[in-house]
Formats: sequence, C-alpha cells, structure tokens
Amino acid sequence: MPIGPVAVLEPASPGMRARIEQLCDGFDLRFVSSVETEDMRAALDGAAYAVTRGLRFPAELLAEAGALKMVHQWGTGVDGIPLDTAKARGVTVARSPGMNAPTVAEATLALMLATLRRLPQVQSTFRGGAWNQPDLWREARDLGACKVGLVGMGAIGKEVLKRLSGFGCEIAYTKRSGADAALGTQFMSFDDLLGWADVISLHLPMTADSRHLIDAGAIAAMKPGAVLINTSRGGLVDEAALIAALQSGQIGAAGLDVFETEPVNGPNPLLEMPNTVTLPHVAGRTLDNFDRMVRHWSGNIRAHAEGRAIDPACIVLP
Repeated sequence: MPIGPVAVLEPASPGMRARIEQLCDGFDLRFVSSVETEDMRAALDGAAYAVTRGLRFPAELLAEAGALKMVHQWGTGVDGIPLDTAKARGVTVARSPGMNAPTVAEATLALMLATLRRLPQVQSTFRGGAWNQPDLWREARDLGACKVGLVGMGAIGKEVLKRLSGFGCEIAYTKRSGADAALGTQFMSFDDLLGWADVISLHLPMTADSRHLIDAGAIAAMKPGAVLINTSRGGLVDEAALIAALQSGQIGAAGLDVFETEPVNGPNPLLEMPNTVTLPHVAGRTLDNFDRMVRHWSGNIRAHAEGRAIDPACIVLP
C-alpha cells in the first residue's frame, strides 16, 4: 500500500519531481503547481503528510487539513510552520537537523570570499569591457587577513568553523549558552564580537528573541567597513538599517542568501546595491544535499507510517 498521500509544498520542475519520485519509491506524492493558496489547499486535501521547504505554511490551511498526521520541514528552521496550530491539532512536526549543514557552510564561505574579493562587481565591470580594476587593491580583502565572528554555533556554525580553519584567519564565536571549550576557538560576548570582527556571519534560528538581532544599534557597534553574511533567516537583520549602513559605508559589504520577506517580490534596494552579493535562498540547494535531504525526510515519513520510532532529535512537536 502506498505511503501517504504526501503533499510536497514546494513548486518543482519536472526534473525535480522525477528525482523526488525516484527517491521516494512507494509514496503517493502530490506536488503543488504554484505558491497560490488554492494549489496548496488542493494538495493537502486528504493528505496524511506534508513536506514544506521555503514556503510559509498558512495556519488556516493546516487547521483545515483534517487528515494530516505530520508536517516535515525540508531542512532545519521551522519558523514557517504554525506550531501553535499544529499543537492544537495534534499534528506531529519534524525536521532534518544538521542534514544541510555542510552545504550551507560551503555557501557561507563562498559569500565571504565573493564579498571580500568583490567578485560580482569585478565580473560586471570586466564584462562591460574594463580590463583594469584600478580601485580593487584598496577594496578587496584576503579572508585569511580578517577576523571572522560567528554568531551562533549550531550544526552549520560548526561546519563553517571547520572550513574557516584552513584560511588562517582569526575566528571567534558567540552563542547564548556560553563558551564551549571543545570548539577550540575563542568565545566572545555578542557586544564584544560586533566591535572585533571584520566579517560577521549569522548562524541562528529565527525566534522572537533573535528577530532584528542586527539592528541599527548593533550595526553602529560594528567595526566600520565590516562585512555581514547571512545564510540563516532574513528576519535576523533589520533590512532598513542594513540598507542605510551599506549606503553610508558603516557596513562595507553584505552577502545575503535570505531576506525578511520571501520570495522577494518587487524592488528591494539590496538587490541593486554595488556592495552586496545576493542569492535567492539557495545556500542549501545542491544535488548532493537534495538527495541527502529527500532521503532523510522520506525516511522519517516512512518510519511514522509504519509505526516505527523517529530519532527524537528530529521531532519538534510529538
């Protein structure tokens, strides 16, 4: 008997659908055709399981989905799932902790290198016919010459730390639970880290406490010309304050994979600024990570459907 129905709440290309179907043998899969509410409602009608990725799961749709047993996040952050509604309905919520950490860590370093070396700007002027880059000598930086501050030290933060160690840069970290000697690098308070680092990289979940952690006050405390990297959640940063700081030069550059409102619809100054490198929330999107993630969430759904236990580390709401 097929497992499901399973509503995959992620618009997918034909190739992506075929890959998921191949990896989820024996599943009754339903795919949404768009981000529209009615398409999501149709996929959820009668579904026992739902998988959500980058889209926010509307609370009213979760409340309506009477057959739903479990919602599985395609990734780690569950801020897009209405947990209060799931709890009221008795719907299990699960996730894939740490599965995408190596891939996101690589993208984080790519953003550090691209912003520090001004790679998009250099490519743009080169493609425009300019061989000489007369200001590059004073604008570009070596990552190895920088002090890098990591805010948050979960699975992704640890993978970033591991990869940074080969560059020779000074590294410090901060996290709410305090210092961890096993990490083998220096711990600082958040306030001290802001004024110390040439590069600040965010690796935090989105919570009420972390929203706008990087606001106008935090930016003012940063080293003038510092670089900000965010591959976590857009809401960690006050975008209006960031735009003002990029325009004034208080922040020298920003590498962003995430935004306060996603998907980005309409004009956003961050996409047009000469000192930003912007990506459409794709830090975890590689073939290797795709297969790893699909195998993980499908494995958890299969276990749930067959009455087997799921690793407690994956359970957000039992």
